Amino acid sequence: MTDKLDVLLELAIPLPIPVSFRRQAETYALQYFTQDVRERVYFNTLAVLVANEYFRMLGFETNLAKPERWNAANRLWSEANEIELSGLGCLECCVIKLEQFSIVLPQESLSGNLGYLFVEINSQNTATLLGFLPVSHIETTDSEVLLTDLLSMDDMIDYLVPQEESSFTQIVETNNLTQEFTDKKITYLRNWLNSIYEADWQPSMRDLKTVTCKKTLELAGQTFEIQLSVSQDDELILVRVIVQGASSSLPRGMQVSVPDESEIYTETVNEEADLISIPLELSKGEEFWVELRIGQSFIREYFVA
Repeated sequence: MTDKLDVLLELAIPLPIPVSFRRQAETYALQYFTQDVRERVYFNTLAVLVANEYFRMLGFETNLAKPERWNAANRLWSEANEIELSGLGCLECCVIKLEQFSIVLPQESLSGNLGYLFVEINSQNTATLLGFLPVSHIETTDSEVLLTDLLSMDDMIDYLVPQEESSFTQIVETNNLTQEFTDKKITYLRNWLNSIYEADWQPSMRDLKTVTCKKTLELAGQTFEIQLSVSQDDELILVRVIVQGASSSLPRGMQVSVPDESEIYTETVNEEADLISIPLELSKGEEFWVELRIGQSFIREYFVA
């Protein structure tokens, strides 16, 4: 049991609780009448807000911006413990206190929902996303669940990704591709934010905001590594393109190009260099390519942000 709990804690996601979350939780909790309900609603709301921030950083769309969601009178018996992942369903957020090793699941029906997300509120300033229990693992509600019964946060992403793929907007994006892109092999960068990787791109680093993948390319008899780091900032997809030699510095005269609005931006190796780095700010769904060129030989990789 200890080993399983240790693994769960090792894969847990710690996150800060900003002052704005505490104020929003206090405002919402005050809509309820009794002190014990207010306290429960306050901590549950903190859990929902922290979870929402986590899913937004991963590129999921959620429903917390709807004003009516925060009107207790409109929600009848519900205390707004759920977070909706658009196109997928809802996760019920359950608060775990420090040194608590089990929890009684709430009585509400999970019909049409994804399952439970368990959040430990460590203090007024920090929370930890501990684990996940999908609805398929739950026989009845109003029953006790041990922390060692939970799936890890990594397992949760693995569970959500196949469902995300079925509802993802890639079909719409494909229909809107320009003629240049329609017959190319395209890499969709927003997939990376949801832990979906193409076979020839290898994930090399990931944190809460950024995912980095790399690929090996052959050009003019030499081997190069292209690496893209991707993050999301509101409506923008931020990308950094890095090209480096697989075993030595880049050859002089090598060029790396990307489209820049109506023009083409090119970096050229004029003296010995280990790498070329190009930052990009792209709109969601925007097409772009990265070209590597040595003399008359070139190769292009095609992407949709």
